[in-house]
Amino acid sequence: MRLAPALRALLATAVLVGGTVMATATPAGAATCPTRESPKTDAGKASWTLTCRQVEGQTALYVDGWVEDTRRDALCAVVRITPEGRNYADEVRACGYGTRVQIDKFYQGRSAIVRLAVSR
Repeated sequence: MRLAPALRALLATAVLVGGTVMATATPAGAATCPTRESPKTDAGKASWTLTCRQVEGQTALYVDGWVEDTRRDALCAVVRITPEGRNYADEVRACGYGTRVQIDKFYQGRSAIVRLAVSR
């Protein structure tokens, strides 16, 4: 049985999208301490360090660093921090060209997904 070219293309796209969704759904993007990152985009840059400390018998994750807006536009440079066990992110925003904002956050646990983005 031969598949029509349009059907083959549709199936290939479905497999590609399914693989992409599966790949991004895994927790492989979570960083554990100690970690140091310094990402850059066209409109922002950031630097942060993840460290772990024992606080009252529990592991605490500290995220320290900064985020800076590097483009004259109406957008902000944003660092999004999603600690393990949470479904929503905390945001640290730097809005306005040259604006740098310090990051000083702590959470329970040993890992978090930390990303630099550009947003309104």
